[in-house]
Amino acid sequence: MEYAVVILVGYLIGTLNPALVTAKVVSGIDIREVNSKNPGTSNIAITLGLKYAVLVGILDILKGLIPVLVLRILYPDTDYMWFIGGISVTLGHIYPFYMKFKGGKGTATFGGVAIAAAPLLSLGVLIIFIVVTFWSDFIAVSTIVGFTLIALGIYILDFHYISVTISTLFLFLSIYKHWPNVVRIYNKTEIGLKEAFAKD
Repeated sequence: MEYAVVILVGYLIGTLNPALVTAKVVSGIDIREVNSKNPGTSNIAITLGLKYAVLVGILDILKGLIPVLVLRILYPDTDYMWFIGGISVTLGHIYPFYMKFKGGKGTATFGGVAIAAAPLLSLGVLIIFIVVTFWSDFIAVSTIVGFTLIALGIYILDFHYISVTISTLFLFLSIYKHWPNVVRIYNKTEIGLKEAFAKD
């Protein structure tokens, strides 16, 4: 029963979408209808600029981080419960029922999950994420690199095999969700962060 509660509550928390609300309040637009049409941080960066992307990113990170911190208190020695709750929140973000199951990519949200579950590992990966982002100019590239390192790190740090499996499955889900971006990068039609920053 407790697993069902963790999964259901996590999913419902995940369906709260800061990008959708921010775009509507700031400019009156539906973020799902412009640029990449993805209601997430990267599309906010491209559409509204860096400052709003930072706001949405922080909110999405907290959406993943806070529930996992609560689960760490409730289940201090059961790391797989943290990841079950964390992936539930992330899937709520990616597949919200009221948006016809078409939400964001879950990058910031699962990033918050990782920060809460493995803070030192996540700090190291965050540094690499920032470096790769500015080197490549594309969040999609640094995201795939970052979650590859997270999955590998969770394995090396000897987390429960369920936690390792969830981290690995999210890596493949993230690659799938970012594949259109990868294709646009290859075709040189993707808008880079430098162009997005110019909006500010």
